[in-house]
Amino acid sequence: MITKKSFNGVFWHSLNNNNELESDAFSVAQKNNISMSLAKLLINRNVKKIPNFLNSKLKENISITEIMKLHNIEKSINFFEKVKLDKKIAIFSDYDVDGACSAAICKKLFLQLGIETSVYIPNRFNEGYGLNIKAIDKMLEFSSNILVLDCGSNNFEEQRYVHDKKGQIMVVDHHECDDFFERAIVINPKTPNDKSSLNDLCATGLIFLIFVYLKHKNLFSKSDILQYLDLVALATICDLVPLNSINRSLVKQGLKIINSENLNKGIQTLIKQAKIKQIISEYHLGYILGPRINAGGRMGESLLGFQLLSSENIHQALQYAQIIEGHNQNRQKIQSQIVSDIDLEESNNQNINFFYSEKWHIGIVGIIAGRLMRINNKPSFIMTTSNDFVVGSGRSLGEKNIGQLMMIAVDKGILIKGGGHAKACGFTLLKEKVNELKLFLNEETKDIEINNNKYYESLIDLNVVNEKLIRDLDLLSPFGQQNSEPIFKCSDLKISILKVFKEKHAKLVFSDNLGSSCEGMLFDTNITKLNNYLSNKSHFDCYFKVKKDSYSNNTVIHLEDIH
Repeated sequence: MITKKSFNGVFWHSLNNNNELESDAFSVAQKNNISMSLAKLLINRNVKKIPNFLNSKLKENISITEIMKLHNIEKSINFFEKVKLDKKIAIFSDYDVDGACSAAICKKLFLQLGIETSVYIPNRFNEGYGLNIKAIDKMLEFSSNILVLDCGSNNFEEQRYVHDKKGQIMVVDHHECDDFFERAIVINPKTPNDKSSLNDLCATGLIFLIFVYLKHKNLFSKSDILQYLDLVALATICDLVPLNSINRSLVKQGLKIINSENLNKGIQTLIKQAKIKQIISEYHLGYILGPRINAGGRMGESLLGFQLLSSENIHQALQYAQIIEGHNQNRQKIQSQIVSDIDLEESNNQNINFFYSEKWHIGIVGIIAGRLMRINNKPSFIMTTSNDFVVGSGRSLGEKNIGQLMMIAVDKGILIKGGGHAKACGFTLLKEKVNELKLFLNEETKDIEINNNKYYESLIDLNVVNEKLIRDLDLLSPFGQQNSEPIFKCSDLKISILKVFKEKHAKLVFSDNLGSSCEGMLFDTNITKLNNYLSNKSHFDCYFKVKKDSYSNNTVIHLEDIH
């Protein structure tokens, strides 16, 4: 066990007892005809049905029986029968990737069925998160059928308002929810009466399964639902939901569509705009495409992401993608300025990062919360002003369910409204309540453990970093929540810097005492600090991910840390 901190100030530990892992891995490898390396990684993930996991076929992981356990699912039949009869529906959706994807699927499916659709996505600045009466009035002018996506579970008064206006409302959501208006059709696996095991799905995954159910019931029998798996994959990765058996299958199959000629036109133009040349992976969805789709909503044009993803015309989609690219570049500049304004030393004596400024851009607070959380592992809450209120976003690693904390704070009268899920939340409060919220969050998080421990999965030799390991990692992918990309350890390696890019990225070569060598990269580092650290001794323990270089096609190391 390492007792001193590494180059990045981290204590590294093995996930398991390596001797026991070797023994178990041999048996698993033989039984499933896989490599020892892959067997170890599967054991670490506690995978029991290994063929199912590796194949990730939809029919093996998605059951109509399980979908039918969703509370209120049977009521969706009557709702959509009326929609088909009226040939009109109004959709209210959230302004993030999950909201844009779920609304785009609905728009495209209803277009197939000849149903006229109007989509309303609230302005983050003027309206904030969730349903509001003004939006409902506008939607009711178009149709008495209102479908709410990725929000709305806790909007009791708004649900009742639709009913009082003689409309029908159906909510498809996955955020924390203790109760709802009984006359509304709320399909949310997190409601108390839900008996399904589908609470890890994002809203796009949920609406996809609802359409699978309705097709099974012959309501949408002529529709091609599987073609929308590219949008389901995008939302599933970007909403940071666990990659359990169902979500893993949705992403794996969705990525196949994205890497085919049949992908969504909006995704296609965004890939070209971002100049991605290699095969699209979950990394591109989460770190390159997702932030761009979110940029429109963050910068005040909430409909842009939906318009891009629902576009049937490649030229129109390209126009949307170009506007989004401009918003994303602007977002990056604002984000850098806010990060430079924050002094994390103020958080040294508490278990949270809690920062508020009237100057900050409301569309960026969620990103900043996530950035701070990744720096010191603490639940992070960032706030700014909007009209006469303070609005904020929170991010955490899940040590404490911050979505539930927001609901408790609403009950206590600290917040005007708030909600979310375990690792992400949003909230609104009065300025005079900011200190009270800080005291509440400090009290609720005082017992959580914040540490700088990190874990590697397997101790390997440098000569194992090869094409065969890449194939194993491809089988194990897609990576995400609860299926993290493996970090490996090699001991006693020499490291040399070959080249420095943009004064913060280092191209390196690693070599061992047996004559093996491998090139790699260390991104976003202090080059002076790295040179000084490397000059202190000749050999290092290295912690890294293994990648296929998109330019040379060689297997390379992406260094995480050294010690």
